[in-house]
Amino acid sequence: MLTLSTERFQKIQKEAPVEYQKYLVQVTKYQAAKNCKAWIVGKWITPREQSYAPKGTHFHQFVVPPILAFRRDCTYGDLAAMRLPDDVQGVSSCEYTMERGVVHACHAGGVVHSLEGWTHHEVGAIDVNRIDLVWDAAMKHGLKPVSFIKKTD
Repeated sequence: MLTLSTERFQKIQKEAPVEYQKYLVQVTKYQAAKNCKAWIVGKWITPREQSYAPKGTHFHQFVVPPILAFRRDCTYGDLAAMRLPDDVQGVSSCEYTMERGVVHACHAGGVVHSLEGWTHHEVGAIDVNRIDLVWDAAMKHGLKPVSFIKKTD
C-alpha cells in the first residue's frame, strides 16, 4: 500500500521491474487496502487504521517514530537504521526506539552529510541518484546497517 502523491507513486512504480509494477497499488484510503498483505507506510498510522489490514499483513515502515505494533496477527518491519562506529565519542543523545549506538538511517545520513562536508539540501524525497554515494560514504566512516523484523505474537 502506498499513500503517496500520484506523481511520486508513478515514479516509484516505474523504477520497479516491469513484471512487478502491477503489484504496486496506490490507495488514498486505508479501507481500499483491505486485501493487501504488504503495506508500505510512509506516515504514522493509528491502531484503527491498521485494523483495515488483513491477517498476516507485513507493515514496511518509513516513518519516525515507528508505528505501534498493535496487531498480533501481523508483522512490523523496523525502520532502517545504522550502527555508529564503536569508537564514536561525544554523542550525547540517543534514539528512544533504538538501542544505544544505533540511529535511524535518516539521522545517520545527517551525520555522513556533516562528516563529508556536503552542502547540498537533503530535506524531502530521497534523491535515488545519490543513494550509492551516501552508502559508500557511510561505510567509509564505519557506520554499519542494522536490519531485523519484529513479530508481536
